[in-house]
Amino acid sequence: MLQLGYVGSQGHRLLATHDINPSNPQTCLDMYNISQYYLAQNNGVPDALSTAYGCGPTVEDQEWILPANSIPAGYTLQMPYGPVAQYGPGNPALNLVGLRPYSSPNCNPTQPPFTTNTGCPYDGVPIFTDVFAEDTIANSNYNALEMMLQKRFSKGLQFQAAYTFSKSIDDGSTFEETLNPFNFRASRALSIFNSKQRFVISYDWELPIRKFSGFKGRVLDDWEISGITQFQSGFPIRLDTEDDLELINSLFFLGTEAPSLVAPFTTLNPRNIYTSQGLTKNGYWFNPNDFSDPPIGQFNNGTPRTICCGPGLDDWDFSVHKKIALSETKYFQFRAEIFNLFNHTNFSNPDGHFQDGPAEFGRITEAADPREMQFALKFFF
Repeated sequence: MLQLGYVGSQGHRLLATHDINPSNPQTCLDMYNISQYYLAQNNGVPDALSTAYGCGPTVEDQEWILPANSIPAGYTLQMPYGPVAQYGPGNPALNLVGLRPYSSPNCNPTQPPFTTNTGCPYDGVPIFTDVFAEDTIANSNYNALEMMLQKRFSKGLQFQAAYTFSKSIDDGSTFEETLNPFNFRASRALSIFNSKQRFVISYDWELPIRKFSGFKGRVLDDWEISGITQFQSGFPIRLDTEDDLELINSLFFLGTEAPSLVAPFTTLNPRNIYTSQGLTKNGYWFNPNDFSDPPIGQFNNGTPRTICCGPGLDDWDFSVHKKIALSETKYFQFRAEIFNLFNHTNFSNPDGHFQDGPAEFGRITEAADPREMQFALKFFF
């Protein structure tokens, strides 16, 4: 029996996580640019003003007290609390309690009377940092061609073979993935469980050996083989970075940010030795130097949160069993089972955490079990 089918489905309002109090990266970038201005004015030697404006990665929840009359002409300081604030010489002193809209709900230093402590905590402890919400905001799309060939048991043989060619895309595959807080659709990519192709065949065959009588029959009759063979494409590699060059620092279980792909993505043989940046190791699935952090204050160059693909699956499980009859109702069954018959190495996905550095990023550290054998003897009565 041969079956062909198409499966298409869409998922709407799926559960995913997002930050409802993300940092405003432009504020930090504006402050960074001003700090660079004062560094240049002071011949690259840090001073009080360059330090006061020294915003950078992972400092979204720090408190800054910016001196009065310290923002140069022509510079803009975009506040996280509301509209863009245009400042220049003569600006009031400002107290920024973190770079998130709700770091301190009562704090808006751009409003009169422009005193640093009006409505703003000055003890250096923001009231709120990230505020993560798990909402039904994600969508998914799945399409697949499915084929199945089945032979029911006859003449001692039965088998079933199934092949699937599919693609799954979503904004977030689990609630643990944090969506881009400014544009949920920017997180859309291959699902982390997507496997493009999968082929599975299972079979059971009573060997066509002619029947013998007596002790010879007990040894040579009633042999049977069975098994399951699987071939499958690899899963996408989940990419992320905690270096926070994007200046939003929204990290739940899995963060929003991903590194930029700066060279064509190609896979390596993990069995080979790979040398880069003074490191000599094996186990690399891709070149870690093909990725880099984005420029400060920007998201990556369009690299999705998942990239295709990790190692595939090639697995043969095989068993031999024999029935040893004692009477019409009583018999022994001997079984010899071999898992991963050809001892093929099935690698796990490589490390996709860019912040782990070139020593680990892109490297495979785990694999499925090698060949295993087990034997059993059962008595049926």
